[in-house]
Amino acid sequence: MLLQLLSVPVIIRKYGLEVFGKIALATSMAYLLGNIVNYGTNQTAVKDISINRNNQHILSKKFSEIFTLRLFVFILILTITTTITITTKLLAFSLLLSVLPIILSEVVNPLYFLIGAEKIQWISWGNVLTRFLSLLLIYFVILKENEAILLNLFVGLPMLVFYLTVCVVIFSKYKLSPVFLSFQELKKQLKNNFFVTINGSSVMLQQSIFLFFVAGNTTSSMLGAYGIIDKLLSATRQLVSAFSSAIFPKASLLYHIGIQEWLHFRTKIQYLYAIASLSLAIILFLFAGSIVRLITGGNDIVATSFVKLFSLAPLLLSLNANNVLDLLLAEKYRSMFYVSLIILMGTILFSVSITKISIVWFIGIYPVLMEGFCLLMYTIFIKKLKLHAA
Repeated sequence: MLLQLLSVPVIIRKYGLEVFGKIALATSMAYLLGNIVNYGTNQTAVKDISINRNNQHILSKKFSEIFTLRLFVFILILTITTTITITTKLLAFSLLLSVLPIILSEVVNPLYFLIGAEKIQWISWGNVLTRFLSLLLIYFVILKENEAILLNLFVGLPMLVFYLTVCVVIFSKYKLSPVFLSFQELKKQLKNNFFVTINGSSVMLQQSIFLFFVAGNTTSSMLGAYGIIDKLLSATRQLVSAFSSAIFPKASLLYHIGIQEWLHFRTKIQYLYAIASLSLAIILFLFAGSIVRLITGGNDIVATSFVKLFSLAPLLLSLNANNVLDLLLAEKYRSMFYVSLIILMGTILFSVSITKISIVWFIGIYPVLMEGFCLLMYTIFIKKLKLHAA
């Protein structure tokens, strides 16, 4: 997370805040499409890998099943985006090229397998190395301002190479063999993971849709200023998601033993989230000006106010992480789908309203409003489903 954030001041100081805003917009699109390619498998496959970690046949079947599913979705997305690029001016070839490795890397992303097998240290150290390499490339390679969008290549290519390498190691270490998936099985997996995918995409769309509205309704400098807190939100989301994924195998076992075991563990995690995110909120609010100066190399009043307004968003985001786990553990995928539809409607409503209002600080408060709305919706559904009942 820290290495990813270090790229922000490097890009801003080399290319300016306005160019950074455009790069942030492209990156947001890449991760949104990458989430669709992943198709919810990082959430739904962990339990199967964890339970069957010593069953070579089931591991081979699951590995091949997920690869086939992701490859199918990737080809579908690539076809659609290429067609849009050729027939319209909505996308440029340079933009598509720059984000392609990020999207493709999700086809071979082995996170679900490593979490289930409790070998998370593999991907942890690998992510550190790839992020560090990306940072070096961004720092030392000099591009023209109109070519700066290609910086996303320096993020995607190291990630793609690393994920491919880990997949080869997994295949060899666990003595896996390819299992061909029938069309009926593929159709079944597309249906089963649809609800989880929509839920994950709605989370990504909270950021992406608002970025699109900011880009279309405000100035480039405003987009750049908002891009800073968008990066902070992305980093926080990735950190919370990584921690939540890391405890998912244990949570699955506790939930299987009895709901009270999970609820006891859940309470401890909730306290941990609250303490960590409150500490972060205090730091962001008190040192917003210093953080912006460190990132941009100057004093930007708008960016500073945005960071202060944003400070409570990580708290709301982290407090909602266990709500998502509740629904995953109970396999309430349809409920997750309904929540995601409500959140999507809320995202569009907030985006339209805020960007049409001529009060600048409303833009900075958007992440807090949306994360608060998400927390409220998940809490309502969990109470309705009585998931915490003994």
